[in-house]
Amino acid sequence: MEITACPNCGSKRIYQGTMGDGVLTGYTYRDVCRDCGYQGAPIIFDSEVEYKKFLENIPKKETEIKPEGIKEKSLRRKLPAGIIILSIIMILQAVLSIYLYYTLGGSRIPIWLWVYYITIFVISAIILPYGLIKGKVWAWTLGGILFALSIPVGLIFLYYITRPQVRAYFGKT
Repeated sequence: MEITACPNCGSKRIYQGTMGDGVLTGYTYRDVCRDCGYQGAPIIFDSEVEYKKFLENIPKKETEIKPEGIKEKSLRRKLPAGIIILSIIMILQAVLSIYLYYTLGGSRIPIWLWVYYITIFVISAIILPYGLIKGKVWAWTLGGILFALSIPVGLIFLYYITRPQVRAYFGKT
């Protein structure tokens, strides 16, 4: 009986990585541990005895002592600089879009289309950047959907928000 385990933590929950794990499926093959986030080749044991010996030799990580009065969210990793840059780009893009629609279309654009543009402006220039900077999970999901729909430039942003350190900021490990 073969046992596949993570060389970092010893977990048996190791699977082929996906794009959500930061692995470009189809281009590379990399296993990912669902417990500690390790990416790379697993260790394969021939028997349960070998696996248990390995587990005994893994150094025990000290449990993190959380000071009283501090919420779990405040222990989250710090804001990646790319999220700030991404938010600024989104705000500038939305402002430029509204400006161009107004100067090029002016009064020829129907009112229902203006309502649509303003709605998109509010989402992409105010709500989404706020959620991204605050590390909200809904903003990560909404941003991923919008970036996937705005091909080809949005794919660069989609690739960035799927990096492991950015996913960790949003609590998506």
